[in-house]
Amino acid sequence: MKAFALVRPSSATGAVQALAEGGAVALKANGIDLLDRMKERVDEPERVVSLASAAGLAELTARGDGALRIGALVTLQMLADSADVQRLAPSLAKAAGLAASPQLRRRATLGGNLGQHTRCGYYRHLSFPCLKRGAEACPVRAETGVQDTAGIFGNGVCASAHPSSVAPVLGSLGAVVHFEGPGGARQVAFPDLWAQPERGRASDLSLAAGDVITAVEIPPVPGPGGFGYEEVRVKAAFDWALVSAAVRIQGGVGKVSGGSIWLGAVAPTPIRAVAAEALLKGLVTEALAEKVGAAAAEGATPLAGNAYKVQLVKVAVKRALLEAAGRPA
Repeated sequence: MKAFALVRPSSATGAVQALAEGGAVALKANGIDLLDRMKERVDEPERVVSLASAAGLAELTARGDGALRIGALVTLQMLADSADVQRLAPSLAKAAGLAASPQLRRRATLGGNLGQHTRCGYYRHLSFPCLKRGAEACPVRAETGVQDTAGIFGNGVCASAHPSSVAPVLGSLGAVVHFEGPGGARQVAFPDLWAQPERGRASDLSLAAGDVITAVEIPPVPGPGGFGYEEVRVKAAFDWALVSAAVRIQGGVGKVSGGSIWLGAVAPTPIRAVAAEALLKGLVTEALAEKVGAAAAEGATPLAGNAYKVQLVKVAVKRALLEAAGRPA
């Protein structure tokens, strides 16, 4: 790892100012992902701006109307253990509790989980070319590329798969992301947080390099409904999902009158399954859940080595929907 200077501002505003000083600089939450990249020399910043001492970023509050405001430095374990999150957004508590390992969940943060870079081996190892690091094309798309964990949607330019466990859940909950940058404090709707891949752009976030995520707000859930989250992975623990699905439904017990479905680990960014959402009507049966799962897989463009992920999408969405309706598979 290359030597670097550590900067520890006492506020998000101070972090923004430190980032604006220029040079080779990187932002660090608790450093799980960044330090991995620095060890591999994928990132070699001269200065690392740490948020560890920034006040107010590790707070989790529930409002009386049912809204949640979660600071960017709230850890995944705090999300999993929070009674408020378990009550108001149980799918978020479940996703956070499944991520990584107990040790990492106590360090990894909400903001870091959203902002982490792809786990694609071509990006993570300098011996391979990578579009995100400036190569002419994505090597995963070549016939010789390793494709088993790659994306099956939106993979025409880059076949990476975004690894965030909590991102699809936040999408299904209609989250709003608050951030601070040189232009002051702002917010962005969750679908607008993500940027499509392009050559030389490592981050999957639409935010500028000098922007700092400060909090995520989850609005009150309108009326009765249910929540579901399902992921499929190779190992039962300490592994990234091959496919994940988050479902939030509206309606009474066993019935659905609408909702939201988001997928993770299948595209360079988390994606919304709009065609599947259109089928969220009526009594939730096994047959309906299968139809919704099949619709979620529509439009997939799998590569030769990851066609199996199409079936995983169908299964994950089906199970998440049944869970949301109180009828786990």
